[in-house]
Amino acid sequence: MRDVRAFLSTAISAFLLLLLVTKLAVAADGGGISLSQTRLVFMATDKAQTLTVKNSDKQTYLIQSRVQRALDDMASAPFIITPPLFTLGADSRQALRILPQETAGLPADRESLFYLSVLGIPAQAKQKGDSTQVSMGLRFMIKLFYRPAGLTSSQDATACGLTFSAILQGVRVHNPTPYYQTLGKLVLNHAAINLDKQPSMVAPMSTETYYFSAPVTQAKWQTINDFGGLSAQCQQAVSFIKEVS
Repeated sequence: MRDVRAFLSTAISAFLLLLLVTKLAVAADGGGISLSQTRLVFMATDKAQTLTVKNSDKQTYLIQSRVQRALDDMASAPFIITPPLFTLGADSRQALRILPQETAGLPADRESLFYLSVLGIPAQAKQKGDSTQVSMGLRFMIKLFYRPAGLTSSQDATACGLTFSAILQGVRVHNPTPYYQTLGKLVLNHAAINLDKQPSMVAPMSTETYYFSAPVTQAKWQTINDFGGLSAQCQQAVSFIKEVS
């Protein structure tokens, strides 16, 4: 019977790890674990970048960090974090150091995107007997942009370089710049677009489609800069393009 209980306890623990609460914001509401930045820009000339994890709670957390290639891709990325695993006590903070590893193979003419994952699991006091505890973890995911040397203009200066073309389904946005352009605000024909339901980021030298119910004639937008703030407002008259089937 004890073997069965031990197996169930292990299975429950493994299952709970799959139910971790994912936060794309920087801080948890009401205290707890928070990060010092909303994004990281890693220049090719940087030897390291630093991010601080803060615990404003009254309990201890186990913190695990890694850099991954995509939100749902756990494949190794060309960066390491030190320390990758540590205990963070109540009302304390710890600096994470991000170091590049084998970045020579990344594109030299545009940014590359990775994600920094920081997982916090609250420590539990030991319980007597065979009682099972439910422990919810908190995971933060922030973007890490690797920026190669030699890119001409700055990311903020190219915010208004996006071009909009009306199509039957809405509007197509082309990003001719070498930077990832993350939209913080998009207004089509005076109607704000919900960027939680439509793509908020346009990759370098690529396009994204934004669906809209009426013919689009005007676009206004702001992008998120390197510091997490909004760029100056950009606007453009939008013309219709006929798509070739």
